[in-house]
Amino acid sequence: MKKAIYQRVLTARRGSSAVEFAVIAPVMILFTFGLIEISRLMLVKQTITHATREGARVAVRPMGSLGEVTQIIQDELLVQGIEESVIVTDPTNLESAEPGSEVTVRVSVGINSISWLPGYFSFAPSEIVAETCMRREH
Repeated sequence: MKKAIYQRVLTARRGSSAVEFAVIAPVMILFTFGLIEISRLMLVKQTITHATREGARVAVRPMGSLGEVTQIIQDELLVQGIEESVIVTDPTNLESAEPGSEVTVRVSVGINSISWLPGYFSFAPSEIVAETCMRREH
């Protein structure tokens, strides 16, 4: 008799565990994908920041050109598989920048172009942007 009651209680517990898992599993999966996606965006932001610094280092040299800046930034971004980016320098013509003047390098990347789950999450900013400003060398 005791064994039959114990068996019914054990079976009822198994059923409630399955129901609890069915309720919690979608939330856990959503949080897991969200964590992965946010981590990817943080990695890309760090990569873009590093690329702007490298590009600015090239841009402030006396003989630095826009082609070299663009190439070094694209090379840095390709390490993370980022192929689509917008690269802007201020001034746009680096050769005309006076020594001691500020040179700004700005890179922006669309979130949907780098997301592992494009369209899965709706982020308010549609792009990740990084900017570095340095003084032109003499």
